[in-house]
Amino acid sequence: MEILYSGLFKNAGLMSDRAARSSTMKSEAKTIVPLAAIAILLFAASPLANASTLTVNLNPKTGVAQVDSVSTTKIVFTYPSDSTVSKYLRNVSSSFSLSGEFDGSSQGAHLLQGSFDAWNGHISVTNMSVAVSYSAIGNATALIINKSTDVNATVTGVFQVVNGTVSANLGWRAFIVRGALNLPLDGRMVDVNLAGDAMEDSLGSHAEASMWLANAFGGGSFWNRPTLNFSQLSTPLDTWTKNYDAAINTTTFSKTISGQNTYSIQANLNGQQYSLSEISDPSGVLSVQGYANASGDSLVMASAPASASISSGVLALVIVVALLAVAGGYVAIRARAKTKTTAATQATLHA
Repeated sequence: MEILYSGLFKNAGLMSDRAARSSTMKSEAKTIVPLAAIAILLFAASPLANASTLTVNLNPKTGVAQVDSVSTTKIVFTYPSDSTVSKYLRNVSSSFSLSGEFDGSSQGAHLLQGSFDAWNGHISVTNMSVAVSYSAIGNATALIINKSTDVNATVTGVFQVVNGTVSANLGWRAFIVRGALNLPLDGRMVDVNLAGDAMEDSLGSHAEASMWLANAFGGGSFWNRPTLNFSQLSTPLDTWTKNYDAAINTTTFSKTISGQNTYSIQANLNGQQYSLSEISDPSGVLSVQGYANASGDSLVMASAPASASISSGVLALVIVVALLAVAGGYVAIRARAKTKTTAATQATLHA
């Protein structure tokens, strides 16, 4: 899928509020019946994420889910070699990492929970940790920015029990953090979500370059796009490909999105061409320890069907037979070796 937008930049003149911002940069449940722990693994790439991964570990015994979303974003900005911005960006080389931990009462946890609440109002974020890293490399015609955001959160309210049946509502797997997610990381206030802020932050001390980009793109569609966006996981789980492996007692649901997603903005300023673009290639895999059926956005725990149990028994028998065969072969080899050794010894004595 390709999305193109063409238009003129905003006036590239320096606005006082942008200059001030860029020169300093932003520093600024019912009881759950005992079951084996469920491990859920979701891989997805969202718009503005060339390899995003969502991992959810669910424990029905405690009713707690551990959520780890890793969003990696690559942004490419191209420009003419004789442009003003080329002079600002051709020598850019910067990188840094920041992190922080937050309890459930923090504003950041509330914002993340708000993204989940759009799907399931019973979910609560009790704590979370965030780590973000940036790198920017520029030359005469292109700036490449890489950003990675890892949000790890403890979530409750995922499970419910109805007439003895345990299920997990995973509608919130397709969450989107809308707007800025401003967090104090290592003593510095940083938005870890919007693409535009990622561009500004990644440029570090390159104030002129940051200011030029903010004045050119600030407020536009690309600038305000969320990078914490897993909306492509919204298709019902019962439409995903399901496979149950009895040998390891694991149910797997997988999803692959055909083709690549490209989001691109092109603009003309005084006869010169500029563009911002990103390409992603999304896919998804969900695996559950134990046997589960999918129904819409939920996973329902169940007993494995008899056919699966038989297959498991047959596999176990095959393994036992194979081990016995190996053991028998080993004994036979040892016996032959012993016979040869005895024969050789007797021949030596008779000689």
